[in-house]
Amino acid sequence: HRDLSDEQSALLNARLILEAKRELAHSTQSVKQIAHGMGFADVGYFSRFFRKHAQCSPSEFRLQAQAKRQ
Repeated sequence: HRDLSDEQSALLNARLILEAKRELAHSTQSVKQIAHGMGFADVGYFSRFFRKHAQCSPSEFRLQAQAKRQ
């Protein structure tokens, strides 16, 4: 059962990161607003979570996404 739980967590985390990336790339909301909108009470925790899974901070990701659109 541990493997199934780990797989479910991985899928949920991947979905959260995908949604966060979409919001960061296409929204004018602050990182704090996005974090709270996704259910994170603490923007610091959201930033650590994002960095762990995306290998960059939310702000860095947003800058990269904006640069690609130009």
